[in-house]
Amino acid sequence: MTQSPFTIDLTSEENDFVNAIQFDPRNTLGDTKSFHANGDLVIRLTESLLKRKAIPTQRLNFFSDPDYHVAGRGSSRQELFMRKVRSHEEMVRHGHFLKYLHYFIYGAKLPAPAIQAFKAAVDDCGAITSGDIAPLETVARHLVRANHLAPKEVADEFYKLCLDLDLDPSDAACIRSAVLQLPR
Repeated sequence: MTQSPFTIDLTSEENDFVNAIQFDPRNTLGDTKSFHANGDLVIRLTESLLKRKAIPTQRLNFFSDPDYHVAGRGSSRQELFMRKVRSHEEMVRHGHFLKYLHYFIYGAKLPAPAIQAFKAAVDDCGAITSGDIAPLETVARHLVRANHLAPKEVADEFYKLCLDLDLDPSDAACIRSAVLQLPR
């Protein structure tokens, strides 16, 4: 996996798990043995990360706090997920959980130049105020166009990046909305 500036530190055992996990759930479709083996690794890695509190709070909140789920209508992503499965273990084994695990480890899934440029723009603001949001929205929209990204696919990634850059969820939601307003 490619490192990002926001990749969390992993133990050597966790790193071994990461290297063995198929993060694309399509890679284990139709192969029950591979699916179960991958699920076992995902569970062991997730348990290890949670046990040592290695996942940044804002990333856990993105998954488990309704206030961090802009389109959630009062429900967190985890609550919505749990409505479709029978147990926490089944949720973690599920192929759709892999995108959350990837985020827990690496942060937002954006091109490195976009991450660096947006981080620089946020850093230039110093302490973020309401007057900084409109210029940051402009920067985010510019980066989407300059990197030929699909707005609908990267809006949540900008939201996640904003959280990692210590913007509050409502300011991050404004950036997300600005990206979504771009035409395809």
